[in-house]
Amino acid sequence: MKVLDSPVLESVRPFISDNTVQLYQSLNEHQAFYMLDNMILTKLRKQISNLPLLLQAFHQSPVFLIPDVVLEESFRNIPTKERYNNYYFELFKQLSAKKQLYIISMETIYQLEKGMTKKQYIFDAMKQLALEAFRVNRDIINNLERCELSSFSDLPKLRQIILHNGNNAGERFICFFSLLLVHQYYGPAYICSDDGKGVYTMYNTFVNNESLFGILGIDDFLGFKQQYILLSYDRILQLSIQNTKLSSEEIYAFVHSSGRNESRKVIYSLDGQSFHTEIKNANLAKWIEEGKIEISF
Repeated sequence: MKVLDSPVLESVRPFISDNTVQLYQSLNEHQAFYMLDNMILTKLRKQISNLPLLLQAFHQSPVFLIPDVVLEESFRNIPTKERYNNYYFELFKQLSAKKQLYIISMETIYQLEKGMTKKQYIFDAMKQLALEAFRVNRDIINNLERCELSSFSDLPKLRQIILHNGNNAGERFICFFSLLLVHQYYGPAYICSDDGKGVYTMYNTFVNNESLFGILGIDDFLGFKQQYILLSYDRILQLSIQNTKLSSEEIYAFVHSSGRNESRKVIYSLDGQSFHTEIKNANLAKWIEEGKIEISF
């Protein structure tokens, strides 16, 4: 059964598309896309009153992609359609009014390739990119090396290998799917997540990975950074404010009501000096208003 067919998703199903033809057209038209994890979906859901302002951060593309694994995670702890409706209906309704929401899977990415030669080539790309993306996880690598990937029916095996023990699975897939789409000449990819261990740590393994750059057809890490961009919730807040005309009072009120985690360590530069520290709401609002801060993650 496809994830979107789950009875739990009945109320939000009209807002999320699995139409590969439409996705192909959207990606070719807009190129850039946003890949969302559960953390960001939850934060947006809790900030429904601020959603119109938050959506100002996502100005590069209307294409929002949610991996099937992430959508599964979203209803794992909300196992009834009544509760899921109460929790997520308004979020997906409002998102779909402004953005194009698509569920994406291994099968989706395969189907985006046109022509039999390219379809055969995508299996090699999937395996090679997986080997590079997860190179620090020996269990995944060992299973990947034994995996024969040569037909559409092999894709569930690859999905299961990447799922591994389930920990950080959603984050692994948003990273992997983003790499695959960049490989298919879409992008920039905006990876929306607050997950330091599952997303930022993986990102750091890409810094000097020339084999990965070669597979992607990118010269170096500077080129990679232009195509694979991390957006933490704090970075989303900064972009929201930068892309709107808010007064000083409105900026402070927005940041204080944003539900951001003040104890989260933020990677940022302030007046050109790099930091990795917690930031109190008042300081964040002040520095954004003054244009002093640039948040990396």
